[in-house]
Amino acid sequence: MAKLAIRQRLCRRLMGMETEYATFVDPRDGALQSDVSAREVYAALRDAICRQMPAVEGLDGGDRRFLANGSALNLETHLALRDGPGGLVEMATPEVYRPSDLVACQRAIDEIMRDASGEARWSANQNVGRLRILKNSCDAAGHLYGCQENYETDVATGAGLLMYRIAICLVWATQIACVLMSFPVVMMIVAASLIQQSSQHAWSRIRPRGDRHNSDRSRGRPNPAEQQDRPDWEEPSDTNESEESFVALPKFVQWLSIASLRALHLPLVIALRVVGSHFAFRSQRRHLTGLLVSRVAIMGTGHLDHDGCFFLSGKALGVDRVADMGGFNGERPIYVYGHWLSKLCGRSWRSIGETRQLFKRRQRLQIGLSDSNLSDLAQWAKIGSVALILDMIEAKRTKDLPRLRSPIQALRVFNRDWNLLRRVPTSHGELTSLEIQTKYYRAAEQFVREQSQRSGRESEWDEAQRALQHWAESIRLVRQFRKDSKQTAQGLGRIDWLGKRWMLDQAVGDASGEPAAWITRKKIDLRYHELSEDGYFARFIANHQERELVTDVDIELRRRNAPADSPAAHRGWMIREFAGEVSVAGGPTMRTDWERALVDQNRAVRTVFYSDRTDGNRGANRQHQS
Repeated sequence: MAKLAIRQRLCRRLMGMETEYATFVDPRDGALQSDVSAREVYAALRDAICRQMPAVEGLDGGDRRFLANGSALNLETHLALRDGPGGLVEMATPEVYRPSDLVACQRAIDEIMRDASGEARWSANQNVGRLRILKNSCDAAGHLYGCQENYETDVATGAGLLMYRIAICLVWATQIACVLMSFPVVMMIVAASLIQQSSQHAWSRIRPRGDRHNSDRSRGRPNPAEQQDRPDWEEPSDTNESEESFVALPKFVQWLSIASLRALHLPLVIALRVVGSHFAFRSQRRHLTGLLVSRVAIMGTGHLDHDGCFFLSGKALGVDRVADMGGFNGERPIYVYGHWLSKLCGRSWRSIGETRQLFKRRQRLQIGLSDSNLSDLAQWAKIGSVALILDMIEAKRTKDLPRLRSPIQALRVFNRDWNLLRRVPTSHGELTSLEIQTKYYRAAEQFVREQSQRSGRESEWDEAQRALQHWAESIRLVRQFRKDSKQTAQGLGRIDWLGKRWMLDQAVGDASGEPAAWITRKKIDLRYHELSEDGYFARFIANHQERELVTDVDIELRRRNAPADSPAAHRGWMIREFAGEVSVAGGPTMRTDWERALVDQNRAVRTVFYSDRTDGNRGANRQHQS
């Protein structure tokens, strides 16, 4: 209990969320599909957002933008698919310390995306009638995306921490070997890109002018005449030049390059899988998994598949293992550590030095089994419950927490069980999803009560009490539906899957008494998540604002600023200070990532590390010239 006595507050840890938003373009001419690419959609959204607030590029350049309110924007569509229609745009909240701040920040970035979709500007030759943004987890074709939660917690303790650090040393050695082995492949890619560019330049000089203009237009590039007519607000693309050069290579060269790099980095992937499976976050995987699997019953957003079957969670459909990279070979785990692979395989040699960050006891636990909720109650219960259980795990108070015998099988059972009747084997016997949630809730309630009595200062436990309150209310609403399926009124706008299920049940066919066609019900399934006045959830909540838990004042505040005690506050201040400035060399004065910024002033590049509450103001003063 000494650790909690020092920290003195529950639900206080660094946390954040990343949400992938699906984009859909309604063509202006009424065609079935617009030819506007994912890259162009992202550029329009990015420019609209950057007109609302200051922003700077990420350290690696390219598409990522860090905003003055602490959030970040990025194009998540695969590099090879960015010239196709649609696309996924990821927006991440600032890193914060309280569930209440995280819910407010999530609401803020939802509204930023909603407003940007209406304010995006399009040229006359772009066939765009309207841009729709969907905050969901699965599209009509079955592709999965959506939300990921991040929590700072102990990666291991005691002897387990020592073993973990030894394993990271081996990973570090493997990383260096992989970098050295991949160097010839990288040089070949660079050489091929230079040859491709040279040949294109030579061909453009001997080709007739009209053909060149037609070729540019077919590639989505404006010709000089079009550039002269371009409005002032439309900036040229600043997509990373290395990405453009790579995409311009022949397809077989791209495929061969990617396959070679993946094969060369396979030892590093295997090493990370061993670390993730046997050394990292063992206590969390043992005691938190039951909560995450069973919470689809109260925090799922619902999904209608091609056969007309209703599932509690769209995100859970593709989950196939407990812990893994997440996407390297198409795997979709509950716990994701692909961000470690991204750190180890960065775009510069600096990534080798950054590996030392993995030796720290406190690491980011990323949860992939998370639906993109629209309901404030679901968001609060989802974040608050995980934060409380992590507190219990760190305090070694896990005796009353049930453990699943087969987590993935249990998830599949619960996801199909919208009647909430199916049971799965646990360490406490066979339980339903609601019974598992109730056991977790009661254990957390007892834990908070003991801690508050020990402290004697109720004001220090406000976040924990609010988390318990919203968690209990979510369980109550779903239990009410289980007892009587007609008791849905109180859950509308508060339990996402319940509200969607109710809307689907209201749909009728053309003839009286006939069920609605699948296409009609699927439209409801998707339009429920639309971030606009036409979105079905938005239309419902506009008439039931009493069911919202975040005030407009809090949302507006988080649209402009990160919480004062967050590292993102320092980052936001620097972005406001340097956004838009140009260095002597002609590039942007400031580039940043989550942990540090590079500031180019007077031909001297300074590295600034952002402050963290855990080390006072030391981080604000850590600077060095390079």
